[in-house]
Amino acid sequence: MILRVILALLIAVHSSCQEHGAFKVFRVLPTTNQQLLQMIRLFETADTDRADFWHAPSVVNGTVDIMVAPEHTDQFRQYLEKHGYTFQVAIDDLHKLLIEKEGNLSTHSNDDAFFLKRLHDDVGFHSRLRMGEYYSYSVLSTWLERIAENMPDIAKLIKVGTTIEGRDILGLKFGKDTPDKKIVVIDAGIHAREWAAIHTASYFINLIVNGREEDPQIQNYLDNIVLYIIPVLNPDGYEYTRTDKTNPRARMWRKSRSPKACAFDGVRNSCCMGVDLNRNFDFRFSEIGASRYPCSEIYHGPSAFSEPESKAYSQFLTSLKGRLEAYITLHSYSQLWIYSYSHRKFTYAPDIEETRRVAAKAVQELGRMYGTKYRHGTGPEIIYAFSGGSTDWAKETLKIKYSYTIELRPGYEEWNGFVLDKNQLIPTAKETWAGVTVVLDEVTNQWKSSRAIRRRNRKIVSGQTATLSRKSGRVN
Repeated sequence: MILRVILALLIAVHSSCQEHGAFKVFRVLPTTNQQLLQMIRLFETADTDRADFWHAPSVVNGTVDIMVAPEHTDQFRQYLEKHGYTFQVAIDDLHKLLIEKEGNLSTHSNDDAFFLKRLHDDVGFHSRLRMGEYYSYSVLSTWLERIAENMPDIAKLIKVGTTIEGRDILGLKFGKDTPDKKIVVIDAGIHAREWAAIHTASYFINLIVNGREEDPQIQNYLDNIVLYIIPVLNPDGYEYTRTDKTNPRARMWRKSRSPKACAFDGVRNSCCMGVDLNRNFDFRFSEIGASRYPCSEIYHGPSAFSEPESKAYSQFLTSLKGRLEAYITLHSYSQLWIYSYSHRKFTYAPDIEETRRVAAKAVQELGRMYGTKYRHGTGPEIIYAFSGGSTDWAKETLKIKYSYTIELRPGYEEWNGFVLDKNQLIPTAKETWAGVTVVLDEVTNQWKSSRAIRRRNRKIVSGQTATLSRKSGRVN
C-alpha cells in the first residue's frame, strides 16, 4: 500500500503535461529503518523519467541524491515532508548547472566536423586529442581507427561487438603480444551519463600513444603486458546523452537503448526503453540492487546477457581467459575502489587479502597527486549491494586476479555528482592513472618474475640434459 502511494505521488500527471520550472536534485537523508526501506523500494521501482536516483539508498543516515522532473517536484517535496525526511535541494536548476560546468557546447572543441577534419588533415596524422573536453562517439571511434592505422607497431583496433542500434564497440590493444604474456582490460562508459569515466579512459589512450617515448613506465607496459582499453561500452546510450546536452532528461540517461519493455509497477503498466548493462551480467542475476521494472534506471533486463552489448563483452573477456590477469571498469561518481563481491556483506573472493592489498596501495598512490581521498572495499561495505555487475562476473567466472570497479570524482558527499567541472577532468584522469599503474605494475612485475624463473628452469634442464648426454657418450 505504501509503495502504491509513493508511486502515485510521483507519476501523477496533470491534464496539462507541459514541463514547467526546472529539474532539481534533492539530497535526502533517511534517518530511520522505515524511511530507508521506503527509499530503497522507490529506488527499485521509480520511473527514471520522474525520479532518477544519482546515489542509491544504502544505510540509515546516508545521503541519497535524486533528480526529479519539474512536473513532479511539488509532489515529491510533499511526500518527503509528509514522511518526515530530512532533505535539501542540492541543485535548484540542473539545466543551468550543465551549461555552467560543462562549458559552451557550441565551441569548436565540441564540434564533430572540426575534429574529424583534424583527424583526417592532409598534412599528416594527429594522434593527440585535446584533453579536458567531451567528444562524440564518432570522433572517438575515428581517433581509435587512425591510431591503429598509423601506429600498427604499438596499437591494434579491436571490435568487441555491435550495439542494438548498430554501432561498433571499439577499443585498442596495446603491447607486443606473445602467448605467455598477461592481459589487462580497462573499460568505461557502460553507464551512458558517466562522461568523466569516458574522458578518463580516453586520457589513458592519449597518454600511452603520445607519452610512450618519454615515459619508461609506459614503455615497460608495452614491452611486458598486453593492455586493452575500450573507452565506451555503451555507445548508443552515450550518444543519446549528447542529443540534447543541456536537457537533464537526455544528459542523465544511464541505460542502453534497447527497445521498450513493459511491466506492471504497482499502479500501471509502464513501458520504457533501455537496460542497465551493469546489472545484466550473469552473476547473481536480479538478486539485489537491480530491478525488474523496465522504467527503473537499474532495470536488469529480461535475462542475463539478454543485451547484445553485455553478451558480446562477456564473450570478448572469456576469449582472454587464462591470460586475463586484471580487469578495471571506470565509473563515476563517489571516489571508491570497489572489489568483489558486492551482492552481500562479508562475502569475499578466496584471494581477498591480495585483492585488498593492491586496492589499498592503489588508493594511496592515487591520493598522492592531489590529496583526493578514496575508500576501498566491496559494494555493500562502501556504497550499496548490487548484483549482475561486470567485475563480479569476471571475478567469479573467469577467475581474474585483480577485478575492480573505480568510481571517479566527485566524492559521495559532493552535490554536483555527474556534472563534473571540466577543469577537473584532466586532474581526475591523471590521479586515476596513478592508481591504475599500481595494478599494471603488479601484473608486469609478476610476469617478469615468472619469466625469470622459467628461464632459470630452462637453463637448469638444459644443463642437466647436456650432463646426461656427456655421461651417455662416455658409457658408449
